Amino acid sequence: RRFVRIAPQRKMLRERLSNLRRFSSADRGPGSIKSSNTNLALYLGGVALCTLGLSYAAVPLYQAFCQATGYGGTVQTVKEEKLEKISSGKRGEREIIINFDAGTGIGMPWKFKPLQQAVQLVTGETVLAFYNAENPTDKPMTGVATYNVTPMKAGLYFNKVQCFCFHEQRLQGKENVDMPVFFFIDNEFEEDPRMDDVHEITLSYTFFPIEDDDDEA
Repeated sequence: RRFVRIAPQRKMLRERLSNLRRFSSADRGPGSIKSSNTNLALYLGGVALCTLGLSYAAVPLYQAFCQATGYGGTVQTVKEEKLEKISSGKRGEREIIINFDAGTGIGMPWKFKPLQQAVQLVTGETVLAFYNAENPTDKPMTGVATYNVTPMKAGLYFNKVQCFCFHEQRLQGKENVDMPVFFFIDNEFEEDPRMDDVHEITLSYTFFPIEDDDDEA
C-alpha cells in the first residue's frame, strides 16, 4: 500500500499553530483587544486556506478536515445497520434530482466523466451511479478523488454506501475503468425545513495525481 507524504505539511501546520499560541498568549492592553481579535480571525482563516490548498497532496488530511467541519457538504458514511433499515424501510415522497459533475486537478492528464448527467429519486431510495476514468498516457499513474456536495447544507442527508473517493486508483497506460457510487438521501431530509428550497443536489468529484514509489524509481 502506498501513502501520500504529508510530513512536511504537518510540520508546517504545527509551526503555524505554535506561532498562533504565542500570539494569543502575549500581553496586550485593553485598547488593542478588538484589533487582536481581528488579527486572530484573519490568522485562523489563513491556516484554514493553507490546509485546503495542500489538500490535493494530502488527501487524508483533507478527508479528516471535511468530516470534522462539514466543509464542502461532506456526505455521511452509512453504517451497516442503517443500510439494513433503509433497505427494509419505507421510501419517502420527496423527489430530488441528483446532478453529477467531474473534474481533474492540476497535473492530472486523465479523462474523467460521469456516465449519467443526472438521476431522479425519492428520499430513502438507493441509487447506483457510475463515473469513468481513462489514463490516455502510455505510463501507469495513480490518482485519488475528492468530492463535495452542493448545496453544502444537503450534505448532512447525502449518504454514500460505496464510493471510490479517498482511495488510490492506479490505472495502467491507456486503461479505462468504470467506478461505482452507491448512495441515498436520508428520509429525514423531508422533515428539515432548511431543505424546503432544495430540489436539486450536485455530486462533484475531482481527481488529483499521486506520486508513488514506482514513479520515483
